[in-house]
Amino acid sequence: MKYYDVIIVGAGPAGLRCAEILGQSDLSVLLLEKNARMGQKVCAGGITRKDLAIIDIPDEVIEHKVSETAVHSRKRSSSANAPEPFVFTLSREVLGEWQRKQLEHLDVEVIAEARVTEISEDAVTVNGNTTYGYNYLVGADGVSSIVRRYLKIPTEKRLIGIQYLIPSKQEPKLEIFMDSKLFKAWYAWIFPHENHIAVGCCADPKLMPPAELKKNFKIWLDQKGFDISNAQYQSWPISYDYRGYKFGKTFLTGEAAGLASGFTGEGIYQALASGDTVARTILDKDYKSDAMDDVLKYNKIQNRIMKFLYKAGPFRGMFHELVVRALNNNTIKQKINSGFS
Repeated sequence: MKYYDVIIVGAGPAGLRCAEILGQSDLSVLLLEKNARMGQKVCAGGITRKDLAIIDIPDEVIEHKVSETAVHSRKRSSSANAPEPFVFTLSREVLGEWQRKQLEHLDVEVIAEARVTEISEDAVTVNGNTTYGYNYLVGADGVSSIVRRYLKIPTEKRLIGIQYLIPSKQEPKLEIFMDSKLFKAWYAWIFPHENHIAVGCCADPKLMPPAELKKNFKIWLDQKGFDISNAQYQSWPISYDYRGYKFGKTFLTGEAAGLASGFTGEGIYQALASGDTVARTILDKDYKSDAMDDVLKYNKIQNRIMKFLYKAGPFRGMFHELVVRALNNNTIKQKINSGFS
């Protein structure tokens, strides 16, 4: 049995960032990815300046630098054209392949098509027949994390995201649509990409059944005149059930740790920050992570907004109108944009 100081399960943004940091140390590192390629995950594909503060993503990975945004309620709209881009769209596969290339000259072994099928206290079994030993184990394997299951940590708080990828060459503009009747505490979005737009929505299935969300989304698509005849439909779960990231010598990152936002579904920022934090914690047990503190504070605010809007019930639409009205005040608009990005 081959032995590694650290085994990372999952090569998404969190696992790849963790591997990059650890690969610069003297530790032996094995990165296992169940898919053939890195970054094969359904995602709206948006990042902000928060992400770029953690990892320097080059322009060739970015599809659009978005400075024009619009937020809509049922009765009002607010548009903004910021002096600098604050949202950036990209392909998760392109990001994954770029992150993978950062490991080429580091001491990290990467094995693709390597599904972890069993975990013990000092070894993992891959594809049912190959076993590797470890000292530290990192779960970066997403919402259905086998590492989280090994730790016997349940996942009870999830969102369901649905979207269509619609062929389009429109100008790079991010739009948010708040509609209390159709989406309750959540909203619909339009994210611009190179050859298409991602048009989607999300909700907690315990608070809004998936069948209702899908039906209401179709109503909204028809209202807005979207042609989905040639669109690609996608649906995926998102975990926001955070219960910690350090469990002895086993760690959880990204959605394996439940670090996505329960309001927006955002997860790349949290994945990068947690992957970075776990790597540095393995290297220094006394490491204090400002990045993780920021993530937890950010998520706490986001989840409070979601819960407040859901509990607002029949008054939710009124709050949506107040938000859009406030966004037409330039000072408030700048503060909100800064808070989210």
